[in-house]
Amino acid sequence: MATGNPPADSAAARAAADAVRALGSRVSEHNGPAILTVPVPDTDPLFLWRTFPDLQATYWRSPSGLPVASVGALRSVPAGPDVDASTTENALDRLSEELIHLRARAGETVGDAVRLFGGTVFDVGQGRGAWSGFGAGEFVLPEWALERGETETLLQVGVEAPLTDGDLDALARRVAALVGSLAVEEQAVQAPLPPVRPELDAESGIQARRDWVAMVDSARTTMRETRLEKVVLCRRCEVRFDAVADPVSVLQRLSCRTGEYVFGLRRGDRTFLGASPELLMAKQGRELRTEALAGTRRIDHSEDRSAGLTAAAEQLFGSGKDLEEHALVVRGIVDALEPLSMRRVLPAWPTVRALKDLAHLCSEIAVELRNDVGPVAVLRALHPTPAVGGLPRDVALRFLSEREPVERGWYAGPVGWISSTGDAEVAVGIRSALLAGEVAFLFAGAGIVQASDAEAEYLETEDKFGRLSSALGVEEIRG
Repeated sequence: MATGNPPADSAAARAAADAVRALGSRVSEHNGPAILTVPVPDTDPLFLWRTFPDLQATYWRSPSGLPVASVGALRSVPAGPDVDASTTENALDRLSEELIHLRARAGETVGDAVRLFGGTVFDVGQGRGAWSGFGAGEFVLPEWALERGETETLLQVGVEAPLTDGDLDALARRVAALVGSLAVEEQAVQAPLPPVRPELDAESGIQARRDWVAMVDSARTTMRETRLEKVVLCRRCEVRFDAVADPVSVLQRLSCRTGEYVFGLRRGDRTFLGASPELLMAKQGRELRTEALAGTRRIDHSEDRSAGLTAAAEQLFGSGKDLEEHALVVRGIVDALEPLSMRRVLPAWPTVRALKDLAHLCSEIAVELRNDVGPVAVLRALHPTPAVGGLPRDVALRFLSEREPVERGWYAGPVGWISSTGDAEVAVGIRSALLAGEVAFLFAGAGIVQASDAEAEYLETEDKFGRLSSALGVEEIRG
């Protein structure tokens, strides 16, 4: 599918280069990172992924926002479960003090927040094996970023100032070449995914079900014997292709969906991507939004979607197991935020959030933070919520570390952005997959409480696999 990009003629390329040259000349006295922002012809931001295939890259599109893609790393801020929150906050503060941001249409330095994109592993020790190129976590100030706005598309160029005249001329030529290449329509066309081999799911079959039932039984036994109230178990499914799967094509398919946080993180030849329905945190100043998303039912489309959604909602509200699981998540989030907040607003009753094929119980939570609370402190307090880890958190994580055979890596970890001014938008990295050459590793989880039925939870994970498998060209995964 072509994006409908208008041809980027030489005049646009010259204008962008001249704007960068003018902005760059203004950082001759600055010593440190600078972001130069110029308008460019409208294009799919994922164009950057194809233009710089060897650079690390990110992609982000929130349900209420417009897409942004970035490549390269001008600076990075360390993050992750084994990094102290104050270390990350201090690094972010130092970067904010050093950074300047210049826009072509502003007559002076502007205070627009600059976003750093990234995420972290789910838990300590989860970055091995297929995830080894990702590390424990970081948020990156990119070298290049394309953001599609409502009225214009902006190119952000990151540089280390000061620039010599030669450096600035070279940078202007690179920008001109980049903008000029926007005219190449073929760059933005969705590439067909390679055929899927017959063996869809290495875990499928009788043994996979037996292993799952055994793990659920183990969790329920632990609940009877310890303080564990809920734990979220994860399955991994392998989809094999006859050639290397193109992550850009998958992201373009996912970005057509509404109501989800679409993300992609490329490290080397591997890409973690997904379309998450779950917001971990949205921070603007002292105002924080988060949500509890727990309790799942499939929407039956066999007759009428409206009727199917009504039936799914009735099942959710009539299920003691789902209501209990949801209440545990709400309680876990509220307790985690209590030391950081001055005021909070909770709904009296959950609503139903409907996606294409699944319905979830959802409670949106609004919090007024204390003055001294930064985004990383909030992230550390919230992650992992009981929706992806369990309750109590320490008991659940210990159970998963000892009993869960799947290495989660960045699955169910926080993904999104934090800004140089302390705002943030971070989703939970679920409904996701890791693309590794000719293999895609799909992940899905299910919340287990004492009343859980192992077979029903197994089928729930397969329904969740379907959210990503369809974007990979696989119609259905059934064990």
